[in-house]
Amino acid sequence: MQFKVFSLILLLSVAISSCGDKTGKGDLAIQFLATYDGAPLVMLQEYPYNDTLDILFQKFNFYISNLTLLEEGSEKEREVLEIDFVEFDAIDDVAKAALGFVVLMEDLPAHSYKGLNLGLGVPAGLNATQESDYPDSHPLGKASHYWSGWGSYIFTMINGKVDSDDDGQFDDSSVLYHTGSDDSYRTKEIAHQFRVEEGETTTIVLEVDLHKLFLDTDGVHYIDIIANPATHDITNKTITNLVMDNFQNALYVVE
Repeated sequence: MQFKVFSLILLLSVAISSCGDKTGKGDLAIQFLATYDGAPLVMLQEYPYNDTLDILFQKFNFYISNLTLLEEGSEKEREVLEIDFVEFDAIDDVAKAALGFVVLMEDLPAHSYKGLNLGLGVPAGLNATQESDYPDSHPLGKASHYWSGWGSYIFTMINGKVDSDDDGQFDDSSVLYHTGSDDSYRTKEIAHQFRVEEGETTTIVLEVDLHKLFLDTDGVHYIDIIANPATHDITNKTITNLVMDNFQNALYVVE
């Protein structure tokens, strides 16, 4: 009889403990918006670069990685995403720019968080692989974004055209700012209070201002893109690293 009572108590304890361990699940959407001086970024639309130069963009895309959520009330970080690819290349009107690009993470524990941390680019471990290691559907399976000459993925791709003689024709020079290599990997921590609710999708809006990626070292003027139209010199990564430093400051949460 005592054994039966003990067994019953044990079963009840396990059941109660199991119920206490159950946590509801919800989804988290990170909505990325691209802007230029605060205005929606639209491909092939003209923008003033500086006082004498106009620019239009054909491509703007980048990798994000190691996305973790910072739990409220503790020092714990919950990893929710290893790698993904954010792309604005097909945004050809303001309506599409307002929607941006959404990265969705499903079935996360319902919990309160105080911020998030994410990598800008491809971390060293993954950057040591190459596109042939993955299927085409994988974010790292893009042949267009593996830089064999550098042994690196292209972390950020910015393609554009400039009109330096002010004739209305954007045929004077191409701007090819492609960043990569382990030295250029950056991280960004963003303080932001939010909660993943059970059975719901929580959305966080992150804006990146593309013009700010071109700020020169003084933080006021912009890089001379006529003298420096591309970043493909493997022996000189000064501009590549500057663009990625700027990326940290150009990305912020929209409250």
